[in-house]
Amino acid sequence: MKHTMLLAAAALFAGLQLAAADTKADLQPNLPDPDAPVEIRVTTGDANKEIKAKVGEILVVELESYAADGYYAWSERPGRSDSVLELEEKDQKVRDNPVGMVRVGDKSVFRYLVKAPGKTELTFGCGRPWEQDKPPLSTFNVKIVAEAAAETAPAAGAPAAGKTYNMTKDDSGKTLKVKVGDVIRVKLKSNRTTGYSWAIVSGKTDAKVLKAGEIEYAVDEHPAGMVGVGGNDLCTFTALAPGKTDISLGYARPWEKDKEPAQTFKLTVEVEGSVAKAADTAKAAAPAKAEIRLTDADNGKTVKVAVDGTVILSLESNATTGFSWTKADKVDKDILKLEKDDYMQSPNPNGLLGVGGTTVIVYRALKKGTAKIDLTYMQPWNLDSEFNTDYSVTVEVE
Repeated sequence: MKHTMLLAAAALFAGLQLAAADTKADLQPNLPDPDAPVEIRVTTGDANKEIKAKVGEILVVELESYAADGYYAWSERPGRSDSVLELEEKDQKVRDNPVGMVRVGDKSVFRYLVKAPGKTELTFGCGRPWEQDKPPLSTFNVKIVAEAAAETAPAAGAPAAGKTYNMTKDDSGKTLKVKVGDVIRVKLKSNRTTGYSWAIVSGKTDAKVLKAGEIEYAVDEHPAGMVGVGGNDLCTFTALAPGKTDISLGYARPWEKDKEPAQTFKLTVEVEGSVAKAADTAKAAAPAKAEIRLTDADNGKTVKVAVDGTVILSLESNATTGFSWTKADKVDKDILKLEKDDYMQSPNPNGLLGVGGTTVIVYRALKKGTAKIDLTYMQPWNLDSEFNTDYSVTVEVE
């Protein structure tokens, strides 16, 4: 009987997955936005460092937290200047672990918008969320230096950067006038634990006038372990060309294609301005950066760095498993010089077994040219393991 019930549950779960894959016919799939703001990622290996950012960029802080013993999580402590950095989202990302594997932790993620030039600090404490009156078990601190954004224009044929308009449910039914290059961000309450989510209704938005970006979901702050917590769906649109069109969104379960959305949002957008004018005033492309920070998410990318600049890789790893990132020194030494290759274990206040960390690899750009960084996450004695992971980035030094 027990075996039969397990088979039935597995069949039901598979059926739900197939139903979810059959997305609603009138809902447009979410597409990545290549014009999204530059993101600077800060990880455990950046403790006590000075991080440089520019106005308009996004600062993402990812810190290991531990649900294995008491649901330890990171929380922000006083010290941040609201005039320099604005907290946009906070999330607790839970890792999927194979059955029987020792849980090595999750991630506390903080996302900030760089608002204005200035200096400030970010300080975080790690502890149990319900023990707010106790000092943190460990702390993490970084200094932030925010600079004014470089005055660069887009390439020919692309709109110039403009204002950002933040819209909510209260703006449904309104008409918004914007200019070419402006960005519209629609933030709507959502709860994906119910199966519902906001999606773009296809055929309602003229893609030549407005470009739709990916819809991102951020869960509300909540005590670790709490289920059923809601959050917000954030939909981003960029004005490409003069014209009039609608932003139409529906709140529905993707597999219930025959039902009307439980909620709708509609905004009429009138775009003014000239793409040609923006192209005519375009300046030279922005110079290569003096510092490039890369994470696991940047695998396969090509980046540009200035001569004498640095390329910093912060890659997740776990030395307790015998795995490590290798081949860091196998790079064109005439172009890139290896300056650092260190493993830093994540904070482990309770002495848990199996806690992972971050491998930090730093290269210095010596002269102009192109070099490829090829790394492998592996156990040195098991060269042909199916669990080995390759990581590669191409660095163009200008």
